Amino acid sequence: MTSGRDKAIFLRTIKSARLGLPDAQYEVGLMYANGIGVAQDFKQAIHWIRLSAERGHVPAQYLLATRYASGVAIEKNEHQAFVWFLRAAAQEHPKAYFRLGKLHGAAHPEAAFACFMKAAELGTPEAQLAVAQAFTKGDGVDPDVLQAFHWCKAAAEQGLAASQHALAEMYAAGQGVSPDLDAAFFWYRRAASQRYAPAQVAMELLDSEGVGRISGQSRRRRAAAERRQIGVDEWVNAAEHGDANVWYHLGLMFELGMAVPEDLIQAEYWYSRSAHGDDVRAQLALAKLLEVRQAPGAGNWLLKAAERGAVDAQVALGQRLLGADNAGHDLFRGMAWCLKAGEQRDHRAWRALADIFRNCTQELATIGYRKAAELGDAQAQYVVAQQYATGVGVFKDPSVAVSWYKLSAEQGHAEAQSALGACYLAGVGVASDFPQALEWLQKAAEQGDAKAQWNIGSIFASGRGGIKRDLPAAFVWCNKSAAAGFVPAQATLGVLFTRTRDFEQAAVWLRKAAQLGDAEAQYNLGVAYIKGQGVSADLGEAFRWIVLAAEQGLAPAQARLGLMYVTGDGVALDPIEAHKWLILASKAGDSGAIANYSRSEAQLGLMQIAEAQRRADIWMDVSARKQTGNDK
Repeated sequence: MTSGRDKAIFLRTIKSARLGLPDAQYEVGLMYANGIGVAQDFKQAIHWIRLSAERGHVPAQYLLATRYASGVAIEKNEHQAFVWFLRAAAQEHPKAYFRLGKLHGAAHPEAAFACFMKAAELGTPEAQLAVAQAFTKGDGVDPDVLQAFHWCKAAAEQGLAASQHALAEMYAAGQGVSPDLDAAFFWYRRAASQRYAPAQVAMELLDSEGVGRISGQSRRRRAAAERRQIGVDEWVNAAEHGDANVWYHLGLMFELGMAVPEDLIQAEYWYSRSAHGDDVRAQLALAKLLEVRQAPGAGNWLLKAAERGAVDAQVALGQRLLGADNAGHDLFRGMAWCLKAGEQRDHRAWRALADIFRNCTQELATIGYRKAAELGDAQAQYVVAQQYATGVGVFKDPSVAVSWYKLSAEQGHAEAQSALGACYLAGVGVASDFPQALEWLQKAAEQGDAKAQWNIGSIFASGRGGIKRDLPAAFVWCNKSAAAGFVPAQATLGVLFTRTRDFEQAAVWLRKAAQLGDAEAQYNLGVAYIKGQGVSADLGEAFRWIVLAAEQGLAPAQARLGLMYVTGDGVALDPIEAHKWLILASKAGDSGAIANYSRSEAQLGLMQIAEAQRRADIWMDVSARKQTGNDK
């Protein structure tokens, strides 16, 4: 089923698509493909995506190529796939180069390598790994282990787990680099943290005493490396006469499906044997399995592992006890376990403590967030940035806020990316830089951050800071944000529709934002009622909406309201009230109000002017108290 809102979005988007806007055509194709706002129709989806692709829209070209390559929603056609990948690649689409290389394959290794290299140079990690493998095997290029190492490392540093595992193997074998077991363990650990199964098992088998304690263990490593070659049958046989360490690794194999079919029941059985044998890793793994199954006993095993000093268990137990919706909620015990983990420099524990402290004491919350932030916690870095931006719990310092936003943003935190972009946009805490603003805002917008999407739309709508004005792009981004319910974007979308003289759609979006309290939307909706644009002319309704905007301090609304009291449009004549609003608008710098203020004053007596000033002073005092929260 599709919602009324989705259908409205579809109707607006297809209207733009029919005007030939390739971005809109692409969006319509996606909506048909996914059944958003319209009945799912793959034929129509391909039709609109093809139209967009033919107009040079690169994502549409790439998507159309992938459909031809896979045969999804269209008859499989490798030739057409090749053609469209080629057209996207001609516009420097990195993944299109990579897919061209895959299509060339073993039949044309030189051509495949050339495509992989181009995509690798454009930063595609999968292509960088493919280049490394080509240099290793001599596929389409002379073998070169140094080049293989270089490209494998480039992909690993971008976070590709398969490359991180391959790089660990190269360090372990001394392939293209001096042997370095510490570096090997580092990259195994990076890949394993992404649940890349080969790295997880390699790491566990190579360092059964615990990753991170590496120096001086070459004898144990050699033995572990030999044990790594043992098959699952030997492991099962060993388990019959084995110990907790062997049982733990069997549980890991069954949980991850390594060398055996995935079997969580078997995993639980072997973890349980190991946990009863006092293996702390198994106790933690068993607790997690039981928790996923909502089976009893998870808390007991977490407690056992936590008491043995396992930081992950201490954090998990602390968070479990701190959870208000947990039947075993115990605030003080939860805080105690998080403090134990925090003493071992665990950022998650400090953030959990800060979240709890925030409800009772801002000072302790600030300390907790700062500790978590200094340990690299992206969410805590964002919170610390917000504190410096607003002066909550610390002295307000926009430049310090920017430095924390950047640390968080560089870890991919969408809200921090959005806030950092807004700082560059407004020149708050950093020099104004529109290209930098757009770069960070786009990162956040691609993660669905509605505020960032609105800011991008506003930039394209105004063409500020050397960014070319682009109304179709402004519509696309504001529409995304407005559809997500972001009120300022709904207000902006209403203004954009007014510019294109689609007054009915303008009124729809202005009303949405106005009803949710946006002052500019309230004012613009009031003006629409005055002019009868998209709505029936109604001075009473105009007055109602303009009053709401004026009461929020919007100067143009205050100026317009003053004139309405002068002329009696939508309200009874009241020269004193008119002068009050012109005073307020003039103080806010509205040029029209400043011009009308003198005329209004000339028509009033001294007592009337004094009364208007008294009313304006009362309004400003109430408004100031509301802003500081002292409006009782």
